[in-house]
Amino acid sequence: MRVVIINPNTDQVFTERIGRGAAAVAAAGTEIECFSAPGAPPFIENYKDEALCAPGMIALGEEWAERADAFVIACTCDPNLNLLRELTDKPVLGAGECSMLLALTLGHRFSILQVTAHSVPMKRDLVRKYGLEPRLASVVAIDENGNEEMEEKLYRAGTMAVERDGAEVLALGCAGLGGLDSRLSARLGVPVVDGVTASVKMAEALVSAGYKTGKKGGYAAREG
Repeated sequence: MRVVIINPNTDQVFTERIGRGAAAVAAAGTEIECFSAPGAPPFIENYKDEALCAPGMIALGEEWAERADAFVIACTCDPNLNLLRELTDKPVLGAGECSMLLALTLGHRFSILQVTAHSVPMKRDLVRKYGLEPRLASVVAIDENGNEEMEEKLYRAGTMAVERDGAEVLALGCAGLGGLDSRLSARLGVPVVDGVTASVKMAEALVSAGYKTGKKGGYAAREG
């Protein structure tokens, strides 16, 4: 099984980190290919960034359409997710959607931890698009001006989401935070979901079960 992961930005360090994290959780026999979208912005933070990364994502989708068994968009904003689903009948998973769907199986209400305050409205819009607002406790941004390491900033934001907002599950709001999920879960005492891990495992499940993308935008049409 070959899973192609598309990082919508051009940060190669970010891409390599995502690839290593995906390979670490992939099942035996799953081959991970991870690429940055050519010509994309260095970071996906707003709607303009989402538009600018589309040509590179399309190019990768078309290049790997016949050779990949599934695709993962390694950005929790799920940029151009439906666009890529139009290019192929292979499963195409978004790290944001998968992290939220997995969170729903682990508790009544979930919160999302964002790394910038600017991205909070975009994530709320995404939750609304997926129809998950009734299960959302909050979207909490870290303190961008603090001097703590990223784990400490996320811990502070996670504590607020759990104690103030009543979240039973937390989803990491950036695909580059893999590895922090297990440490934060141990410290906070609640499940913490990493979007790349969730999407890779869901991709493996869909491919193993023989599911294909429905050409009206879903992925529920099964072979046979």
